[in-house]
Amino acid sequence: MKGIKSLMTGLFCLLLGCAHYSPKPLTEQAVQQQLETPNARQLNVQAAQISHPLLKPLALYIEDGLSPDEAAILAVLRNPELRAIRDQHGIANAQLLQAGLLPDPQVSYSFSAPSAGTDLGTNNAFGIGLNWQASALIWRQNQTTAAERQQQNIDLQIAWQEWQIAQAARLAVYQLIVYSRQQALLSEMAQRLEDNRVRLQQAAELGLVTELERVAAVASKNLIDIRLLALEQQVKQQRQRLNRAMGLKPHEDAALQQGIHLTDQLSAPVYDALIRNIENRRLDLMALKRGYESQDERVHIAVLQQFPRISIGFDSARDNSNLYTVGFGVSMTVPVFDRNRGQIALEQATRQQLFDQYASRLFQARADIAELLVAIPSINEQIRSVRRAIPDLANLVKAYQSAIQSGQVDVLNFYTAWNSLTDKKIDLLTLELQLAQAGIALEIASGLYRVSGDFNGSNDDVLF
Repeated sequence: MKGIKSLMTGLFCLLLGCAHYSPKPLTEQAVQQQLETPNARQLNVQAAQISHPLLKPLALYIEDGLSPDEAAILAVLRNPELRAIRDQHGIANAQLLQAGLLPDPQVSYSFSAPSAGTDLGTNNAFGIGLNWQASALIWRQNQTTAAERQQQNIDLQIAWQEWQIAQAARLAVYQLIVYSRQQALLSEMAQRLEDNRVRLQQAAELGLVTELERVAAVASKNLIDIRLLALEQQVKQQRQRLNRAMGLKPHEDAALQQGIHLTDQLSAPVYDALIRNIENRRLDLMALKRGYESQDERVHIAVLQQFPRISIGFDSARDNSNLYTVGFGVSMTVPVFDRNRGQIALEQATRQQLFDQYASRLFQARADIAELLVAIPSINEQIRSVRRAIPDLANLVKAYQSAIQSGQVDVLNFYTAWNSLTDKKIDLLTLELQLAQAGIALEIASGLYRVSGDFNGSNDDVLF
């Protein structure tokens, strides 16, 4: 019975051109295969074929470690969240296909046979009818236009999400670089303070220093240990965030390029230059605009649907007296009570919501740019101030080191100066990271991008 049913279903669908059901089981093997990291050759092919309004194809050289831009491309290629988001493109395509389809005609058949009374000269009666909703032609073009705008909206939203995750991966690389370099500086300082603690402990036992000096050395070492532990935790967390952004397994350790430069000076264009034409450059604003245009078409459709819906049909029948008839019919709704008023109000309210969302997002983009243009010069000045202080501290450390050899100064003063120099270097790294964060934030806010790991690109759309 089951085989006959399948055969009949297949034959019927073959005659009508139906789609066929194909199972896609959700198995552990299928999921693991989806999450498997491709090899370097596959990644290079995908990176060379990437298609994005802002991100450009890039040759990957991950053997010598990841650069910020390579991490951005890998995040776009491998991030599992983006795969799920990209499936919305297929849904939008299906909706566009559905919008362009006309309603199917309706076929009716009736049969009646005499069941009582005299049946002399009577026949079995039957009727065949064919009806079709002709009014669907009125708003068909509007439906297609709305679906096309919605498809563009979805594609731009996908591109915006890809852009966000790519920039997050770039920033994660810069953060990991800074934290690692700060960790190295703090580890060196911790070793110096441990040496100082041991020296003062020995001096205290000989009565050469006070107990207060010994306790102060221990306290200084403990404070650095706490800072170092916190920084080590940041490095581990940042490593996991980078792995997550690039779709890597938690235990995978993606090596970074050595000698990645952190800029200490950004010079952004003026505010008017950055906001000019931003609504046609920022992907989220473009997506909201397409969504608004799609919703405007839906309002138009709802207005058109308030008018009578018309169906036309043909029928052929034979009555019990063997009389054959052929007829034509028209049916229509009478717009008295409903008149599609509820749907019109809903579509208009949704359109207003999208209008306000677009205006709010545009205002926010301009405000973000203005705020960043205030922050960047301030960070630039702080970096210049720290950089001016570092050579003086370095000279002081050298002077103390020479003075120690001649017995003119004690080791504690030397270590204090050396630790101050290390703190300034750590402060400089923190400020350079803040500058990188501000630069990436300005790229996102303005919708411009440079393919340059050190913010010194020379492309036409260079910001800095």
